[in-house]
Amino acid sequence: MKIEILYPEICTLYGDKGNTMYLQKCLPDAEFVATGLNEKPLFLKENIDMVYMCSMSEKSQELVLDRLMQYKDEIAACMKDGKALFLLVGNSMELLGDYIKREDGTRVTGLGVVPGMYSVRQTPNRFNTLIKAKFNDMTLIGYTSRFAHTYGIPDDMTFCKVEIGQGSNPDTMNEGICKNRVIATYIHGPLLIQNPDFVHYLLEKLDAPMKEIPFEAAMRKAYDVKLAEYGKPDLELS
Repeated sequence: MKIEILYPEICTLYGDKGNTMYLQKCLPDAEFVATGLNEKPLFLKENIDMVYMCSMSEKSQELVLDRLMQYKDEIAACMKDGKALFLLVGNSMELLGDYIKREDGTRVTGLGVVPGMYSVRQTPNRFNTLIKAKFNDMTLIGYTSRFAHTYGIPDDMTFCKVEIGQGSNPDTMNEGICKNRVIATYIHGPLLIQNPDFVHYLLEKLDAPMKEIPFEAAMRKAYDVKLAEYGKPDLELS
């Protein structure tokens, strides 16, 4: 099994590197390959089982788009064929839209993988919220911290339904993208360490199910404690 980590030298925010570190614990025999900013993504050249990208600064978003735009059609084709599992967390999700609107009203062109989707930055206003959401038959917990909201994600591509917190923008409780083995979400945590059931889901998608994932007992204990806190009447979301 081969897992590609895209641009880890600049995609490093919010502790999302923890997802990579945990995947390495779950898949000790897998080959993890880090692709640098000036390299062509490996998933465009050979069969890759999973591709992971985490959060970055807004300046780094534009650098990444500058590098990826030449492969726009290839990326869309790879995400459509479903051979690789993609997990994009934080603002890496915004790369998949038609454009990202800057604070001054100008736009940076996106990859257009999800037609009609776009993001609007609101820097210096940072949006922070705790998240409790439903994905399939599981409850996800985490938080979001971002400078933009994302609009235009079709209902049939929604990753999860937010129960506490806010969705991809203030007008919806729908959050993220889940389509053709592409999962993209604003949720941090790190996502995997906070949500053991979602880890089992990913491993099954990778044809690598485990009866018990590393540190599962401790993870579930922490999950139960955090989930109980969401029921407090004085819970502060931001």
